[in-house]
Amino acid sequence: MYSFNLYTGKVGYLVVNKLSYLIELLISLIGNFLGTFLVGNLIRLTRFKSYSKVALDIVNTKLNDNLLSIFILAIFCGIIMYIAVNNYKKCEDVIGKYMGIFMGIMLFILCGFEHCVANMFYFSVASIFSFKVFYYLLVMILGNTLGSILISLYDKRYNLKNK
Repeated sequence: MYSFNLYTGKVGYLVVNKLSYLIELLISLIGNFLGTFLVGNLIRLTRFKSYSKVALDIVNTKLNDNLLSIFILAIFCGIIMYIAVNNYKKCEDVIGKYMGIFMGIMLFILCGFEHCVANMFYFSVASIFSFKVFYYLLVMILGNTLGSILISLYDKRYNLKNK
C-alpha cells in the first residue's frame, strides 16, 4: 500500500524482472536490516525494554535449532509471503487484498516459520549479534528467497492469474 520495500515481499519477483533487480533487492535487504536494527534498539530504550527477555528466549530457540530445520521453515515462510503479496497485487476486492496479507502474516507466525526480516528485529531487541546470528540470518534469507522464487515460478508456469 505504501510501496515500502520489504525484502520478503519483493524477492519472489526476481524471476520476472531484469538482473538489475538484484541491486534493488540487496538495497531492500540492507535497508530492512538497518530499519529493524534501529527500531529494535529504540524499543530497548522504552518501557518495553523488558521485551528483550522475551526476544532473547525466541532468539535462543532459533539459534539452538539446526540449520536444516531453519532453512526448511524459512522456505515455507517464503512461500507464504509470496502468496500473501501476490494476492494483494492480483486481488481486485479491497477486503480480500488486506485479508490475504493479514492471513499470510498470521499463518507464518502461528506455524513458527522463519521470516528473515522479523528475525532481524528479534535479534536487535535481544541485542544478540555474532557470527552465528549472521550465519543463521543468511540461511533464513536463502530459505525465504528459495520458497518465494519456487512459488513464483509455479505461478509463472501455470499463469495462476487467469484461473
